[in-house]
Amino acid sequence: MGERSQSDTESLTGNDSSLKGSVDISVVIPVYNEVQILDELYARLSKVVAGLGKKCEILFIDDGSDDGSFERLKVLRAGDPSIRILRFTRNFGQQAAVLAGFRHCRGEIIVQLDSDLQNPPEEIPKLLNAMTDTIDLVVTIPRKRKDTWTRVAGSRLLQCIAQRMLGPSCKLNLSSFRALRPSVVDKIDQCKDKSQFMAVLMSWMGVPTAEVEVEHSAREKGVTKYGLSQLIRLTWDIVTGYSNFPLRLVTYMGLLGAGTGFGLMVFLIFQRVVRGILVDGMVLLSAAFAFLAGIQLLSMGLLGEYLGRVHLRVQDRPDYIVDKVIE
Repeated sequence: MGERSQSDTESLTGNDSSLKGSVDISVVIPVYNEVQILDELYARLSKVVAGLGKKCEILFIDDGSDDGSFERLKVLRAGDPSIRILRFTRNFGQQAAVLAGFRHCRGEIIVQLDSDLQNPPEEIPKLLNAMTDTIDLVVTIPRKRKDTWTRVAGSRLLQCIAQRMLGPSCKLNLSSFRALRPSVVDKIDQCKDKSQFMAVLMSWMGVPTAEVEVEHSAREKGVTKYGLSQLIRLTWDIVTGYSNFPLRLVTYMGLLGAGTGFGLMVFLIFQRVVRGILVDGMVLLSAAFAFLAGIQLLSMGLLGEYLGRVHLRVQDRPDYIVDKVIE
């Protein structure tokens, strides 16, 4: 089967439930500007897939790459009919690519794998062995992370904040190396909000989950797509998507500002009436005004963030747009 437009392939991909389960295992891999590592990724992954003794497919989602990754994927596809490729019209982000892969794959079990080889494909059998009849989701814990200290510190801070937002009833795992059943994807599609951090969403759902310990490797080629700015964006997405704490914080700050203003008024009256001291109130009033103005601006920003999320929900734009499907 060759190259088709989105409209031609929509009924042949993940939106057609009749094709679900037509293969045993689907390996979903989002790709963005990883041309340097694709050959090694495919060589190692194909050996693992061949050793499973099951009917498998490898689904690459090209997230608008501009370094030749899509062209290289087409070359790999020409030599292996088990490869399928989805190409976005532009870069929509890793979470959108993962979601598209989940919706378009056909396996009875789905394995999500990053393209940077930090999670070795050789660990996939561990996930599959942990997928019993009573387990719907298998998440991984790296035995020893081999990232920079800034990335590790940022991830730990993100996990701490996310766990606080979700509460003790949800056990959070932020790893992007996991195995799941199509029923989990169905539950994801029932969530209509625009918060698409898959790891947090799956933890929030509370489906039967198992954890396995896996090896972790350092990135040897290419550049990480999860820098400090990306971690900050994901953190803010978690805070506003899974908690109303910022709105509650606005109330607390308003009470604090009102209490501070009332306290200054009482202080000035006391100094004038009881002690007979006329205090130059300009400095105090200027400081109080600056404090209250800062609280107001911060409150407006927090309220605007939630209003923006409502605006995006009302627009109801798609999470991604598929340009081509090659299968």
